[in-house]
Amino acid sequence: MVPGTVGHRRSPLIAPLLLAGYLVAAPWIFFLAPLAILLLVSRPRAVREWLWVALALVAGVVLLRAPVDLADRTIRAAGMFFTGTYVTMALFGNRSLFIRCVVATSAAAAFTAGWFLALRLRFSTLRDAVAMHQWETYRTLMKGLPATPPPASDEVLTGTPLAELGYQLARSVEQVSQLFPAMIAMTAIAGGWLAWIWYHRISTRPIGAPPGLFRHFRFGDQMVWWLVATLAATLVPLPQGAHLTAKNLLAVALGLYAARGLAVLRTLLLNAPPFLVVVLCLIALPLLPLALSGCIVVGVADTWLDLRRRVPPPDGVSP
Repeated sequence: MVPGTVGHRRSPLIAPLLLAGYLVAAPWIFFLAPLAILLLVSRPRAVREWLWVALALVAGVVLLRAPVDLADRTIRAAGMFFTGTYVTMALFGNRSLFIRCVVATSAAAAFTAGWFLALRLRFSTLRDAVAMHQWETYRTLMKGLPATPPPASDEVLTGTPLAELGYQLARSVEQVSQLFPAMIAMTAIAGGWLAWIWYHRISTRPIGAPPGLFRHFRFGDQMVWWLVATLAATLVPLPQGAHLTAKNLLAVALGLYAARGLAVLRTLLLNAPPFLVVVLCLIALPLLPLALSGCIVVGVADTWLDLRRRVPPPDGVSP
């Protein structure tokens, strides 16, 4: 991650909007826990610093008292492992925010896997818990769905108005349950990135370099081999466990390249009118799978073409 450059202005609305979207869609622990510990380590003085620490403590108490299943316990364990590694790397002066987030996420995955082995838990049990949680959410929103996803359900949906929708939702539930580790990994990386942004916005004496502009986001071109290797692993016959691991690693790689592609597009749209950017974002929402695919293609192409160098952004423009 490239540090921010003097003279570039940041939009005051982007960070709050990103944070609001994250808190609605992702587990809070990957954001609030690192933020609170970093603020405490920096010896908070201002009222806003203590307010955020108090908010994190209240959220932690609420989470601890809430009923949990295996998926929730897994997220909490991963969040604690992630926070410990992330804060340790920040205190020891690791300047690359991207490397810090990826290493902390990798450590959290390894420690969580060890936690599963120590408690003799199985990934299939976690997958079933995630699937049922997702299915219960669908049942809350749409009445008439069976108690369990078809075709495992004893209720026959054929001939009912919800028949085709029920089977489509069941397939999506299966995909979500299989890619649950990748989804948590991406939310952890995003949470660590947002925590560093807000830590430097809130703290009066922050440690480390401030976060860079998102449009400068890039990583080593050697990571394309991660993409190639995991893609190849999903296409060859492997044991089920190895195949699921490859699918999750591939999903994380695709997510990172999608973020890189989005950073490239943000650079290309710096001179575009704000109204046009808003319209493009609204158009992309109903076409989200297609939009993400386009970002992935742009991110991979940037590995060889360095698209941002071809269209240098003007100085002083808000990212």
